[in-house]
Amino acid sequence: MSLTAEAARALAMAAQARHGGGSEPRAARPGGGEAHLFESDGPKGPILIKVWADSDRAARQARRQTQVAQALTTGAFRVPEVLFFDASCRAMAMPKIDGTDLATVWRAGGAEVAASAGRWLRAYHGLTQYPCPFDATGQVNWLSRLIAAAQDGQRAIPDPDGFAKTARNVQAMAAGVTGRPSARAVTHRDMTLSNLMLDVDGTVWGLDFENTREDEPLRDVFTLALDLMTLGASDGQQAVTDLRHAYGTDQTDPAVRLFLQRCFCLWVWANTPQMPSARQLRRLEVAEDLLHRDAPVI
Repeated sequence: MSLTAEAARALAMAAQARHGGGSEPRAARPGGGEAHLFESDGPKGPILIKVWADSDRAARQARRQTQVAQALTTGAFRVPEVLFFDASCRAMAMPKIDGTDLATVWRAGGAEVAASAGRWLRAYHGLTQYPCPFDATGQVNWLSRLIAAAQDGQRAIPDPDGFAKTARNVQAMAAGVTGRPSARAVTHRDMTLSNLMLDVDGTVWGLDFENTREDEPLRDVFTLALDLMTLGASDGQQAVTDLRHAYGTDQTDPAVRLFLQRCFCLWVWANTPQMPSARQLRRLEVAEDLLHRDAPVI
């Protein structure tokens, strides 16, 4: 399902007219077919209006952002409130944060990016996180599906035979990590540096919420680490250490961490296209390096 920029802008204007009015919406960034983002000057200041092609996804994102914003409404680690959600227009408005996303700050050499990201993520996971024995069943079954899809051609995974061999080796770790200490939480599932904003006062704001399911919290740590190792001028190794220190410990056993790290690396491998961009190729190179390490970095 897709939506043109012109159609999305018309929906943003209609929604805004029903919720207090404001200046004519203008594109905040190049939009895709699934969602578009606009800037406007609302009655109480600058706002962003996000318009989706899919009504169900629009409702899920607006509902989840409302929930999280109510929980992270004060302090240094926050989420923008939902000013309005217009279901008929599939449009949600929020205050525009006067700041810069952490991906841009990191590319520019920002020294505190990793720590800021880790502390925001700790606050977010802390809303729902709890300790539990590790159960590798989901990862083992997921890898089995990927192996089958790679070998029968249902999915175009680079070097399918090499992928299958490596995935089976990771599956073989499952028995040794099952039952060890770990944690669960409602994760973000799109936890990137570009979804964190640093404002002019030093507050970090999280964006783009939808997921409500529990998962491995280290999934979000890994995707932030991947950004730190692929977006900046350095190799990001020290930044990943800073990320982990700022995030803190959730008591997950190191063997579980290593197992999950390798699973997350296989996820990157499986999602790399046959003709990758330079960014995708760099992500794969970093994932391959982490895949063969004997100690976890997350």
